[in-house]
Amino acid sequence: MARPGGQRNPSMGAPGTSRSPSTAGPARTSSDRTDTQGVLIDVDSNLGRGIYAEVNQSYREAVKLLTLAIEDERGEVVKVALARRFRGLAYKHLGRRDEALNDFLEVIRIEPKLDLGYYDAGVIYNLTNRYQEAVDAMTRAIDLRQDDRGLGRRRAERGNAYFHLGQFKRAQDDIVAAVRLASHDADVLNNAAWFRATCPDASFRNGKEAVELASRACQLDKWKDADQIDTLAAAHAEAGNFAEAERYQLKALSLLSTDEALRPKFQARLKQYRAKQPVRQEIEQG
Repeated sequence: MARPGGQRNPSMGAPGTSRSPSTAGPARTSSDRTDTQGVLIDVDSNLGRGIYAEVNQSYREAVKLLTLAIEDERGEVVKVALARRFRGLAYKHLGRRDEALNDFLEVIRIEPKLDLGYYDAGVIYNLTNRYQEAVDAMTRAIDLRQDDRGLGRRRAERGNAYFHLGQFKRAQDDIVAAVRLASHDADVLNNAAWFRATCPDASFRNGKEAVELASRACQLDKWKDADQIDTLAAAHAEAGNFAEAERYQLKALSLLSTDEALRPKFQARLKQYRAKQPVRQEIEQG
């Protein structure tokens, strides 16, 4: 994909939680315990509250609580790794990518056999245009995965990095595998559509397939994601449907705030479609 990748957190990595019977407060899950990585967390601890805050998108509160948790749990390396991981996710969503990467690299140091640290670091490398490092991190995340859970997202992220490096055959191999493994993941479909619509090498482009993939992504997210609708516009442009490309680009722009950083790029693409010009992804040089 040419997209900046990793828009959603992978659906694994949240620890089990437990609540003391004598502790009052609202229940946060339908079950007191879940089996994930064999770790039970008291939901009233700074770690439990911090993870809850991150999952519920209260990112500044998550950073504050998880910073305290890192101190609280100094003797519990697995819990420290969890605190670092979820604080890193909160930092990522706040746009504090250097701090996020530092936390993810610390997760790797603490638990070098845990695939999530490499996955999370790879996402940041993609977001910061460090594509070879993204390939290396995602390859490690793929190799450490013991089953197929999350492999679609990992292959898509590595495909994104290969795409930006101009290694189109490798990108295609990963993207095809990602769609097969995660056919209902809107981000994976969106990434594949962008590749098919904008690859500089015509032998890898397919406008019809790009439209189908992008349409499915938009449907899965109920037409609320501007990035996915922008991809659909690019797909229609590649298929020669410039009127549709313009229509969808206007819709994508309508979903952006006036100060959204993507607005200039979206507006530039709108001008291209009005001039009957498709989009071509810029490739990393050197």
